[in-house]
Amino acid sequence: MRKFLMLALMLATPAMAQVPPGAKLGETGAPGPNKAAEEYSRPRQVISPILHADRSVTLTVNAPLATEVRVTGHIIGPNAHWLSAPRKSIAMNRGADGIWSVTLGPLAPDIYDYGFLIDGYPASDIANRLNYVEVPADKPTFYDAQDVPHGDVRLVVYNSKATHSVRYLRVYTPPGYDDGKTRYPVLYLQHGGNCCESAWMEQARANLILDNLIAQKKARPMILVMALGARSGDSEGLGPVAAQMEGAKGLGKGQTNYDPGNLFEIDLLTGIIPFIDGKFRTIADADHRALSGLSQGGIQTVTIGLRHTEAFHWLAPMSAGAESAGDDQFMDISADVFANVEPLKKNLRLLHFVVGDQDVLHEADKRLADRLSSLGVKLTFSPVPGMHEYKVWRRGLHDVAPELFRGVK
Repeated sequence: MRKFLMLALMLATPAMAQVPPGAKLGETGAPGPNKAAEEYSRPRQVISPILHADRSVTLTVNAPLATEVRVTGHIIGPNAHWLSAPRKSIAMNRGADGIWSVTLGPLAPDIYDYGFLIDGYPASDIANRLNYVEVPADKPTFYDAQDVPHGDVRLVVYNSKATHSVRYLRVYTPPGYDDGKTRYPVLYLQHGGNCCESAWMEQARANLILDNLIAQKKARPMILVMALGARSGDSEGLGPVAAQMEGAKGLGKGQTNYDPGNLFEIDLLTGIIPFIDGKFRTIADADHRALSGLSQGGIQTVTIGLRHTEAFHWLAPMSAGAESAGDDQFMDISADVFANVEPLKKNLRLLHFVVGDQDVLHEADKRLADRLSSLGVKLTFSPVPGMHEYKVWRRGLHDVAPELFRGVK
């Protein structure tokens, strides 16, 4: 398994450097081209990352024209989030051949994200498409592919009438689904604001987490549905990629993907759920339907789930929030919920908040949970060690999945 991991890291598909919104290749926001970043963006043969036997990791960048290259991301620890002030980064060392490198660790077993700043220009690792590095443990963890029966992840195309687009759904069906007639409960699991419906598979390994829990008989077999959470636009590969803030004149203004009653909410309730219930063997009632999600998906869980307990009896928002909307964002948009909490008391079987104890959204989530609790709504609030990162959300799914659909047949 270790040899396979090293080979996978060496053969990772190259990817072009990421360009900030509104910038052209070679620009940093200052006048004139950024020659160092432009040179870096030309694919070259480098091996990065390199995982060492002592669990340290070497990151490598071929940027011969750069005067400074730094590493950022959760691999370097606290203050790695893009909203952190100051945002932490670590300098890399330049070799005589123009190849920059730095060795970090030893690191605790986990999966870490990272990125580069080349003369201040944000860039991805062209040798590693996902910009993640896994530091394996001595034995398989809850998110590893283990020797257990595996479910399938289906790529399903559907016509989204509410958003006037064609979209993919990622649908996980549990082991044995195709060979039986059993009907299953459904967890609708939403991604964050910077990605798409594939994120819970590629970055969080939701399918493997469920495979392992089901094999251990810790979680009930269930269907997972992962949908594109934007208000309009096709899924990537089916048409133009949807912007995350369509119609907004500025951050925090205009209708966003989080506002109550937006087009995604309509699509979920009137399009996606009926489509899934018609195509898959679901138990089509609120007692067997859960809603969860991370970051943007977490605030969608709050805004949709708390207002539609006739559709979802199980809610698990993770790191819920739109960072640009301010620390007290929930107080205004939840005023109608606070005014009438009786449906929550009557219908909800689970309301479970997950958030990193170092997350920039921790306090906002805690205030929302405390306000609902003060109004008599039964809930649990679970801080998880970590920041605004998949480390927290993988653990959140692992911990909350066994609690879903308990006590219902």
